[in-house]
Amino acid sequence: MKKPLRQNNRLSISQLIWNTRINYQFLPHAGYMGNGGDIHLLLGINGTGINHLAQLLSQALPNNHYINYPLAKFEPKLTFSNLGDRLATPYHKKLATDHPLNRVYRIYAERYLLKTTHDLQPIEDDTSQHALLILKETHALLATEALLRELKCHVLFYASDPVILAEQIFQREGVNTSYLDLESEAVMDHYFLKRFLAHDLHAVLHAYKLIQRLPRHQRRMQIKIFAISLIQHMFRMLAARYPELVTVIDFALIENDPKHLQFPLINWLGPNSLEHSKHLLDTASFTPDGKKVRRWTRSWPESINIFEILSAEDVRMAYQLIINRELIHDEVQPKICNGS
Repeated sequence: MKKPLRQNNRLSISQLIWNTRINYQFLPHAGYMGNGGDIHLLLGINGTGINHLAQLLSQALPNNHYINYPLAKFEPKLTFSNLGDRLATPYHKKLATDHPLNRVYRIYAERYLLKTTHDLQPIEDDTSQHALLILKETHALLATEALLRELKCHVLFYASDPVILAEQIFQREGVNTSYLDLESEAVMDHYFLKRFLAHDLHAVLHAYKLIQRLPRHQRRMQIKIFAISLIQHMFRMLAARYPELVTVIDFALIENDPKHLQFPLINWLGPNSLEHSKHLLDTASFTPDGKKVRRWTRSWPESINIFEILSAEDVRMAYQLIINRELIHDEVQPKICNGS
C-alpha cells in the first residue's frame, strides 16, 4: 500500500496563479455561480468505445450542447500534475470550492446558461428548451467523487473490457504513454483502497505484488490494465453510493442488445429523456453500412479479438489477475482470448 500522493508546493503555486488569471480574465465570481445540476458528464477511459457512444449521442440527439475533452481545451491551460499527463489527478473525495477542476466545470455551466458558442459542436437549434449540456472527458477520473459532492452533476460512466482498453491505448499512444501513469500509482493509495476496496484489500495487494515482480516492460503494461480495472470498479461503487447522480453503461451488457442502453440514458439525462433515448435506439446506425441490427458485436469498436501490442501471454496473465479479483466478468475471457 502506497503513501498518500500529496500535492507539491510547485503545483499549489501553479493553481494559485491559475485562479488569479481566471479572476483577471473573466470575473472573480466566474466558476462559482454555475449550476452543477446542468452538467451531464460522460466519463470513461479513453478508447474507441466511449468515443463511439458520444458520436451516437450527438448524431441521434443533435440539439444538445456537446463539448469533447473540456479540460484539455480550456484556457488558461489547466495543470493538475507536473508529471507527464498534466490533467491527471490522484483520488479526491473532496476538493475546495475554488479548486480549478470545480471552477472549470462551473464556468462551462455558466457559459451554457448564457448560450455562448464556446463548444466545438454548436447547437443546430439554439431555440430548443430541452437542450442539455453534455461534456465528454477521459481525464481526472479519480476526482469524480469530489465533483459529485461539490457540483451535484449527472455522471454517466462508460465501462468496458480493461484488457482491450489497454491494447487500444498502447496502439494509439505507445507502451510508454504517460496516460494513466499517475492513476496507476494513485489506485494503490491508502485512501483509494480504503474507500473502494476495503473488503478486497488483501487480494488487490497480492495482485499488485505479483505485477511488481514482472520484468519492467511487462510490468508497465500489466499495471496499466490493473489500474483500468480498479478505476472501473470505482465507477460501479460510485453508482451504488450516488444512484441519483451516477449511472454506469457496461459494454458487456449492451453488446448483444442495445436496448440495455435505454434505462441508463434515462437515469442520466432525466425522466423527460424517454423519447430521446428511444430516438437514439431507433435511428443510430450500429453497423458501418448503416443497417440497424440488435447486436453491436461486429460494429462496436471494442469487439476486437486480435492484439498487436499485448502478447497472448500478456492477455492471459491480465485476465487471470483481474478475474481472480472479481474485477471483470469471467465470461469475457474465453470470447477474447480465443482470438489472441
